[in-house]
Amino acid sequence: MNNYSIIMLGPSGSGKTVFLASLYKKLSTQSEAGFFLKIDSAEKRKRLNNIYTQIAVDEKWPPGTRYSEVSEWTFTCRVQNPNDLSIYDACSFTYLDYAGGRITAETDEEDESSEFNEKFNTADALLGLLDGQKLCALLNKEKLGTVWAVNELRNMIDIMQGSNKPIHFVISKWDIVEQNYSLEQIRDRLIEIDEFKNLVRLRNQAGAPVRLIPVSAVGKGFAISQPDGSMQKTGELPKPFQVEVPLACILPDMIQLMIEELIKKRKAEQETPIEVKPNLGISEFLGQLFAGGLRMVQELLPPKYQFADDVLKNLIEWAETPAQEKIAFAARRTEELRREQAESLKQVENEETALAHSVNCFKTIQNQLSYLFPVSELRVL
Repeated sequence: MNNYSIIMLGPSGSGKTVFLASLYKKLSTQSEAGFFLKIDSAEKRKRLNNIYTQIAVDEKWPPGTRYSEVSEWTFTCRVQNPNDLSIYDACSFTYLDYAGGRITAETDEEDESSEFNEKFNTADALLGLLDGQKLCALLNKEKLGTVWAVNELRNMIDIMQGSNKPIHFVISKWDIVEQNYSLEQIRDRLIEIDEFKNLVRLRNQAGAPVRLIPVSAVGKGFAISQPDGSMQKTGELPKPFQVEVPLACILPDMIQLMIEELIKKRKAEQETPIEVKPNLGISEFLGQLFAGGLRMVQELLPPKYQFADDVLKNLIEWAETPAQEKIAFAARRTEELRREQAESLKQVENEETALAHSVNCFKTIQNQLSYLFPVSELRVL
């Protein structure tokens, strides 16, 4: 079973620990998402459940990760067949939660170059938590927002630019943000920041996806922002919103990045440019570009991205669909994707078919993101 690692970056108070607890709460049982998650130990399961209980009940919010602590959380993506209730593992995701203090605290060079760099260099994706309250302060032209933009965001971007992997910027506390601003307004303000714009532009040129994903660990109506910046709970039960979306985007975005890299490398290797016929599907396009087609592409990919032919083709066709096309047809695709998901669930009988079904689930979730938030895939012209 393949494992994919995600580096979580975010200053203290941005909500990384709360995000993980909410992710596990929402996906600990199989639901409309079509799969569920199992944490790698009973101790961590209890810890996440305790954190979520604290979120729902206690007056205080859970403490952040200590500076010296690097928390690893491995979730196995599992699928339960509805016919006989058999459960099969599909793949696993390891979230590496680095203490928020590492983003802004002054440390010596040796500390920054040891364990962090080793994990960072082998990660499959980066997840950057953007504090929704501080984003609101930025748009309100308040000092808190200015400090966040010139210090915390800048330091996060400095770290991110050392990677060529997909980046998911996750806006936490969306239940608070959406009361005043749209995602388009947030995007436009972030693009005005030179460091942010440059990061997105360069990754666009390289074919590396960058997303802006609104999430709420607790959902609308659970807490109210106070004048002092604190959050007061209302007594409502939490209802996590879109916390599963970043996870669902990992495999499609990594496939998109690797296919783009293979295409560029293949074209650069040719002394004579390859003439590719127009209006070809991605499978036929790869067939003209690579002798052996999909089979050759399969062999060129890293081992943990060498899926069964139908799974790889499914991922490639979805990942290589232009963003504007995904947005334009998101509503129409909803029922089609749900049917594919329902059909693949019936066929789950081993790890391979569980992964195939999970990929269909990921596509459905990503399609919903395109439908609800058309500007979530960041582009700088």
